[in-house]
Amino acid sequence: MGAGTPVVLLHGLSGSTRWWSRNIEALAARHLVAAVDLVGFGRNRRFLGTPAVLPPLEETTALLARWLETFGEPVHLVGHSMGGQLAIALAAARPELVRSLLLVSATGLPFHLDPRPHVRMLPRSLRLARIARVLVPDFLRAGPASIAVAGTRVLLGDLREDLHALRVPALLVWGEDDPLVPLVYGEAMQRAIEGSRLVVLPRAAHVPMWDAPEAFNDAALAFFDEVESRLMHAPAPPRFTWGIAGFVDGIAHREAGHRRDIVLLHGLGMSSAYLGRLARELFARGWNPIAPDLPGFGESANARAMPPDEHARVLAAWSDALGIRDAVWVGHSIGCNAVARLARLRPDVVREAVCIGALWTHRPFPNARLFGLLALDALREPFALFRYVVAAYWRTGVARWLLTWLRYAPDIAAAPPRDARFLAGVRDPIPDRDAAPTTEVPGAHACVFSHADAVADALTTTA
Repeated sequence: MGAGTPVVLLHGLSGSTRWWSRNIEALAARHLVAAVDLVGFGRNRRFLGTPAVLPPLEETTALLARWLETFGEPVHLVGHSMGGQLAIALAAARPELVRSLLLVSATGLPFHLDPRPHVRMLPRSLRLARIARVLVPDFLRAGPASIAVAGTRVLLGDLREDLHALRVPALLVWGEDDPLVPLVYGEAMQRAIEGSRLVVLPRAAHVPMWDAPEAFNDAALAFFDEVESRLMHAPAPPRFTWGIAGFVDGIAHREAGHRRDIVLLHGLGMSSAYLGRLARELFARGWNPIAPDLPGFGESANARAMPPDEHARVLAAWSDALGIRDAVWVGHSIGCNAVARLARLRPDVVREAVCIGALWTHRPFPNARLFGLLALDALREPFALFRYVVAAYWRTGVARWLLTWLRYAPDIAAAPPRDARFLAGVRDPIPDRDAAPTTEVPGAHACVFSHADAVADALTTTA
């Protein structure tokens, strides 16, 4: 109903969309308003002909997130009571879907914090009679099973970690005389959410949007206007791009952002292009990745085949030209060898070296062994990877590939660095896990491509 930026309304325990009937028209004068009956309540009390109950919190928030994605833009998310608990979890898990968060007498804090406010408010419970003509039919329609399951989850819910993690604009609206979730919980919640505000509506109980609709509507609309004005004048958030961003002394590089705090180095015969998935995941986690194409590979100028120590010297000069200092350097496959050499050569440039799918091994016949394992690994990689492999290998050529391999072979047979972190896909047959302690992530040798999200999580945890 209405038009404008979307506002989504989530009702509380035993409720329905009817609980918002005194608010929808006012909000729809300036916004597109959508109210939902949660599973097990209102018109969604049955599924495939049988009574339905609210799924667990994670499943319900995932369902709501898929629905919010259909709006095509972030929404003002409004949650009352149990709906507020769902809104908190959703905003913490998927902040990109939420423009702002309005919590109305929300649950989500443990109810054992302090029983005394509940006792003090018992005489004012009669004020809930104002909404009895809506509350009672909805309660009866939901049924005991749905009420019991959802109510238990409300009572046991503890979202304190989510509250501290919230990074969206948040307003809390509470009834001064709320007997079910007393104001002390609103005050505690406001302290937990960074930058949030609390509005208290006098003589309103647990359903303040019903008890004081005009005051509630005014507070909500003013909050939405404030958020949108702030966003309108805020600089546009940086967008992720992974095309060639520039050349320095013939070395091409891709980058997202401008801080250059994490450097990604590709494997043998490849280029920085296949690292785009990992770069995107790192960018979403607040990193500004940059990735060079080693000389003679990808878009960089042709050059003779080099050993890892010479690549390290080239990368040191490249870093100096771009002002890269104290960065995390992540090597993949033989990129690990160049990163390790650079870390020894220029510790001011490399704050931490991370090696993914490293090739160091003490086992006999390393060349024959590694060629065989590379062939085995090819069967474990996603088909989408091979368009990057074919394009990069075609550009590199067989001669440069083999010569570079021979230049790196002595280093591969040496001892791995002791001061680096090692990651590998759990199905990667190549790393010698006896040579260095290795943290495993999903995927095979190209886990940086197939499971970029898990690799980004591991890098963010270790860095």
